[in-house]
Amino acid sequence: MSMESQESSLQLDLLAWYEVNKKAVFIGLGLIVVAVGVGIVWKHHTRAVAEEASSALLAVRIKAGETNTMSVDALLAVAQQHAGTPAAGQAQLLAGRELFNKGKYAEARAKFESVANDASDPLQAIGLYGLAACYDAENKLTDALKAYAGVVAAPSGAPFANQARLAKASLHEALKQPKEALALYDEIVASKSSALANDALQRKSTLLRAHPELDKPATLTNSVKVLPAAK
Repeated sequence: MSMESQESSLQLDLLAWYEVNKKAVFIGLGLIVVAVGVGIVWKHHTRAVAEEASSALLAVRIKAGETNTMSVDALLAVAQQHAGTPAAGQAQLLAGRELFNKGKYAEARAKFESVANDASDPLQAIGLYGLAACYDAENKLTDALKAYAGVVAAPSGAPFANQARLAKASLHEALKQPKEALALYDEIVASKSSALANDALQRKSTLLRAHPELDKPATLTNSVKVLPAAK
């Protein structure tokens, strides 16, 4: 299998996993966006080294078979043996996904953190998203809010920014902070990000029905205060 085909296959697998699980985050159970769509960066590594690491990751995926349930130990072995390659970061994210699926949120968080803490890693935003999902699932909502905000601020976060905003807004609603949630919905709607914008618009409408006091247009006035005439 060529490198391009392998990357495309991995991306589709991860996107499919996201589609199955995305509903959970919006009800507070957390989601992990592991759609590795940012490409492979070769800046500090030779193509041969990167291809070897990628082949090792592919072998783990093939062994998983149709269930696509990968061995965490095998994934971590790839990450350790091929440290510094793009495949190592992908292996950490996939290991985090497997641990998350098993409900081992603290262990999953550690794997996501290894990617989330590296600002030079093009997968940083995905690591931050996984980190947020773990905090979310553990009901550590304040930490989850910070991690979702980190996704938006990360250099590689643009493709996932509105997804993070939507998840963050859901948490604000859970924390009885409708004003903050409304601001995030407005940001998503303003971006005109197709389905996400429509989703945010619907959520905004529901939120305003529950909190009509927030639906107040700015009041403008042209009134001029009249000063008393000088005597």
